[in-house]
Amino acid sequence: MTILTGPPRDAIRNQPISDELTRVLQTAAEAAGIDMIRINSGGQDPPGPGARRTGSTRHDHGRAADVQCVVGGSTLTFTDQSAPEAIVTFVSAAAAAGATGIGAGVGYMGNRTIHVGFGVSTSDHSQLTWGAGGRSATAPQWLRDAAAAGWAAPAPAPPQPAPAAAPGRFVVIARDGLKLRGGPGTSFGSERTLPAGTELTVVARSAVDPAWVRVDVEGDGLLDGYVFAAFLAPVAPDDLHEHAPEPRPGDN
Repeated sequence: MTILTGPPRDAIRNQPISDELTRVLQTAAEAAGIDMIRINSGGQDPPGPGARRTGSTRHDHGRAADVQCVVGGSTLTFTDQSAPEAIVTFVSAAAAAGATGIGAGVGYMGNRTIHVGFGVSTSDHSQLTWGAGGRSATAPQWLRDAAAAGWAAPAPAPPQPAPAAAPGRFVVIARDGLKLRGGPGTSFGSERTLPAGTELTVVARSAVDPAWVRVDVEGDGLLDGYVFAAFLAPVAPDDLHEHAPEPRPGDN
């Protein structure tokens, strides 16, 4: 399962992306063999006094993200003339999965960052690509071709969540840690990140979105929140024995 990181807290658009966009990015990254999607710019504040906003309304409600693709620890790059196969596949798969607005270009956001999202509003379903200056005419040809191929193709099946459904002990395997959220989705806030290696108890899958599970982190039988199941792995039986309490005299 591809890891999604960001957006940075100090970014202007530092709000979570929508569940729909998360699904699109995960699906596209899996199809392209991308190890990690780095979100440099995510959702933005709603209009109002003191709101952190910039550019168009595409990023409202977390419906767009500016991302970089990482494979083997290296961020993939492209030019206006060509792009690696993984980038082309990512764009095509994102379009096939439902993205309708895709922008890239050296003169747009540099040679690493791609805009992926939807329309300027929830009622805007127009399919567009663009490049420098945010203009369709400047979109690199490889970007146009990749997106067009995706929009003409049937949507790929979304990635299946890891089998972390059954109640039991699990361990966090996300390299950068796993956010503990107040509900089953990235739209719910998170005030805590569980470091890699953290053990917890999965209580049940979410009835709203089975890709998320309810967990007890403290081991006290109380629910602490929800985490994304794909970044959990079952605790090995030997590890369970290591953490088992020592028998007391008279227990046998």
